[in-house]
Amino acid sequence: MSRRSRTLPRGWYPVDKKECQREIESFLEGWLPSVSLKTVRGGMVPHAGWYFSGKLAARVFHLLKSKGKADLVVVYGGHLGPDDPPRMVMESSWETPFGDVEMDTEFARSLMKRVEVKPESQASGDNTIEIQLPMVKYFFPDSKLLAIRSPSSLKAEALGDEVARLANEKGLAILAIGSTDLTHYGPNYGFVRKGTGSSALRWVRDENDRGFIDCALKMDAKSLIRHAEENDSACSGGAAASAIATCKILGAEKGNLIDYYTSYDIMPDESFVGYAGILY
Repeated sequence: MSRRSRTLPRGWYPVDKKECQREIESFLEGWLPSVSLKTVRGGMVPHAGWYFSGKLAARVFHLLKSKGKADLVVVYGGHLGPDDPPRMVMESSWETPFGDVEMDTEFARSLMKRVEVKPESQASGDNTIEIQLPMVKYFFPDSKLLAIRSPSSLKAEALGDEVARLANEKGLAILAIGSTDLTHYGPNYGFVRKGTGSSALRWVRDENDRGFIDCALKMDAKSLIRHAEENDSACSGGAAASAIATCKILGAEKGNLIDYYTSYDIMPDESFVGYAGILY
């Protein structure tokens, strides 16, 4: 039995179980959802440290839990280029403050026979999946996990299709989650297309991020990938594309925006990142 250990330091999310639980509960305290759905198939969540985006991720996970049953939770991560193959975690479990998450190794092996997927090295230290793990274990303690990093290309859509088809063949109830941040804007990210200041912030919120969100709400994976490539409007757009593809085959027809904000709203700075939470 192989076990994947935590790699992200304390600043990303709490180390202690009680502290993790307190933070998740604080993210939900006093919050009333603005949408009511009969069924959900998955969603999109941001992947910054919990200080910035944990509130939004927790609210999406809470709604998924309230409406969805899951034998298997699929978390699509990113930080891969368009020419990269998907990378899948192959260990049998993954450490979280709430206890280890059991990985569905049988499903993973079956998937590798159907699509080009490379094993994911723990040395990568990628945050896009790990930052979601305490949420997965807290809200879905009995579900198994499939963790895959998706490239920012149409390979992501094909991957999402195949995951859904395999789940249907195996008779598994699954939820698919894309771990995607939006525009990384400002000097820290080398992206200052509209200069700095309030006009740049408005452009990111009302145009650049909005364009990507519109593609996500329409569940148009191809347009979403293209928008991210042409406008630098997403980090790990392939993760959202994979989740969309999976959810469409599972019966979802549109996305529902739970909330949107930027890191500027939490800590004003010339450099900031956009975050959106979506349910399918």
